[in-house]
Amino acid sequence: MILAATFAVLMTQPIRELFQFGFAMAFGILLDTFVIRPLLVPAIARLLGDKALWPMRMRRDTAATPVAAGVR
Repeated sequence: MILAATFAVLMTQPIRELFQFGFAMAFGILLDTFVIRPLLVPAIARLLGDKALWPMRMRRDTAATPVAAGVR
């Protein structure tokens, strides 16, 4: 909110380009804060399921690994 307000201050300037830039940045930050992150990101992660965490290695069998069996 503070970052959006910071860019919204540019809308008080008489230069049209600064007004447009300030509006676009403030609107984009607020859209990202209140729509994209709380709604869209969890929905996409839910749709992707296990593939949402693609950088992680999937464990096939935890009992067969030496650490899980107690062997070090």
